[in-house]
Amino acid sequence: MARLPTSGSTVATPHLDQADLRNVLVELCPEGDFSESDTKEFYRRLARIIGQWSAEYDRPDIAPIVKQLMQTSKDLDAVCKLLHGHETGIREDTEIQFMSQLKIALELDATVGSMQQAEALIASLRRDAAAVSDACRSAASELKTRVGKDGRPRLEWYDYFTALLLDIAETAGVEPRLSKDRISGAWVGWLLDAAQALEAFLDPQMLSPSAEACGKRLERSKTRLKQKHRQNPSSV
Repeated sequence: MARLPTSGSTVATPHLDQADLRNVLVELCPEGDFSESDTKEFYRRLARIIGQWSAEYDRPDIAPIVKQLMQTSKDLDAVCKLLHGHETGIREDTEIQFMSQLKIALELDATVGSMQQAEALIASLRRDAAAVSDACRSAASELKTRVGKDGRPRLEWYDYFTALLLDIAETAGVEPRLSKDRISGAWVGWLLDAAQALEAFLDPQMLSPSAEACGKRLERSKTRLKQKHRQNPSSV
């Protein structure tokens, strides 16, 4: 089911602190020379990745919003119909009496004070209700056009996580290998080790359920990152 897009920028505190990240980086890249600013930047990027996942995870479904907008439009249309009770045309007695009693009550209201003001207030309300009703229908129609369209790629936040791992490897001068063992068929390589180590900083719901799942996520993210690079080299 389609959902509303995210907006704005969100960050969230990683589950481990910056000192823990420093220790993990040293273990992953014993020969690496990470400055304090490198560690801070990598930690900030982890915070942004968690925030991005959180914003994506919490996006509301479009369907109930469309339903509420359409219901509100119908309710306002019904109000508009009632407020036409004294106009020309065929009207039910109840509609006419409704308007009569409403005008009398408004005339007696000290903030209104006259039948002329009561009629002007009702006319203004009728126009406003019609305008809001139209806006509700327009908003619902616009949201409906998103249903069936390709959404954001699944686990898009993992692409940014993978890009972070690749940048760490580049900073440390490490080859970010990822492959499958020919005998066991299991994923192996520095990139897998790094992903599993740094996933400890993420929200528990973000963790790969297994080493196999982690390897697949990394492989797919690497493919998407390469495609993005080919399409727009300056953005990578």
